[in-house]
Amino acid sequence: MKHFRLFTFVALGLLMIAISPVLLQRWEASRLLRQLDGLGAKREMSAEVTVPTWRNAGPLATPDPALVVRVEEQGSLVASWQTVGGCGAGAGGGSSIGLKWIGRNVHGGLFNVQEQVTYMENPQPNHLPQYNLFSNTLITRDIGEKWNVGVNLPIVYKYLVDPMSLGQPGVAPVDYSNSGLGDITLLCTRKLGRINALALTGIVGLPTGTYDAKIGTTRLNQSQQIGFGRPTASLTLDQTFDEVWGLSVVGGTASYRGGTNNLHNYRSPSATAYGYVGYFLGPLVPAVGLSITGYKDHDRDLDTPMRTPLYSFAANLSIEYSVDWIALLVAASIPYGYDGYKTDDSGNPRSPWSFLPWTVGFGVSASPF
Repeated sequence: MKHFRLFTFVALGLLMIAISPVLLQRWEASRLLRQLDGLGAKREMSAEVTVPTWRNAGPLATPDPALVVRVEEQGSLVASWQTVGGCGAGAGGGSSIGLKWIGRNVHGGLFNVQEQVTYMENPQPNHLPQYNLFSNTLITRDIGEKWNVGVNLPIVYKYLVDPMSLGQPGVAPVDYSNSGLGDITLLCTRKLGRINALALTGIVGLPTGTYDAKIGTTRLNQSQQIGFGRPTASLTLDQTFDEVWGLSVVGGTASYRGGTNNLHNYRSPSATAYGYVGYFLGPLVPAVGLSITGYKDHDRDLDTPMRTPLYSFAANLSIEYSVDWIALLVAASIPYGYDGYKTDDSGNPRSPWSFLPWTVGFGVSASPF
């Protein structure tokens, strides 16, 4: 019954994302037609002439032509923003979408700079917490109307609570931290279609982050490292639907997360499907989304399988404030996953379904010069 309720929730969420653009479009068209009918009535009263009705026979009448021109002119400013997956082994190496920018874009500069800071609390196998802070600086530049290239520079900070004594009686707890430059990623986007609403993005991760850090003679497990030591790659396809009321985004990502490194740590390939809907409220764009990620198998640490999810479902919420030269984002992601393990390390029964570490983030984007 528990699983049935979960799948019902996920199905309803996907259904709402799928049909909300149509519902919002009909609502917006109805609102515009009421306004135009009111304007027509005022013109009749002031000029004392009969004017033809604004409404045509179709269910979604064409609105004011001036409005159509305005939307066409602003089309390049409305987009789903580029998302770079987490950096470091513990962040999944771009395995899922998570906090995705949905809203208007800044424009007018030689390049775009997007700074995104995310926080995640990641419980360890010993049930002690690990606090992760990621700072991603994404710098991109358009090359013509169809191409965009960029680089993401991640700084990773991981605070490890008592990773050595593991809470053993009589052993003084000592906390440690691991921080530095994570795995740099390079991006290239090809925009497709007449209005560039379809975007294909390739992302290559470089093994620049430390992946073999130790405490004394003990090497940290892969979730406590800030890199993986192997190249990664992903391919993302985004379709953006721009409307008068806002926008919706659907897409998918396939990720190669590095395979097996020379320490016998392994990260499974993954695939993600997602949908987002954002609504324009002046300079604000609140958005909701749902992403579903599947993994080929469990990650491994020193050839030992980890309790990583095989499937996960994430509810994503965000709100963006933007003007022409700067944009601000506050977002959160709450995932729920299935890892397939029905017993714990001691052989006691446990549910394979559980909430995964949540993530909150804050972003700033600007287009200088």
